[in-house]
Amino acid sequence: MRLIASATLLALAAMAAAPAGAQDVSAGERSWNKCRACHQIGEGAKNLVGPHLNGLFGRHTGEVEGYSYSTANKGANITWDEAVFAEYIRDPKAKIPGT
Repeated sequence: MRLIASATLLALAAMAAAPAGAQDVSAGERSWNKCRACHQIGEGAKNLVGPHLNGLFGRHTGEVEGYSYSTANKGANITWDEAVFAEYIRDPKAKIPGT
């Protein structure tokens, strides 16, 4: 159940950054499909091109064990929440220059 809640929150945050309505589940799925090429969530999630996204909200930038972050990402000192994520996903290089 916690996995479903995490995936739902991530999809809703992604939808907030996209022109889709909050109740448009298929738009959330399409948004997640863009992320899943580089990220995983859920039990057994691994780091890929990007770090796994389990426990994203409340975590600081550059903190997933075993993932090799850029210097900019490690030094960003950002704590992820829905608002910060929505801002980041709109323009990652503007939110964390050097990534």
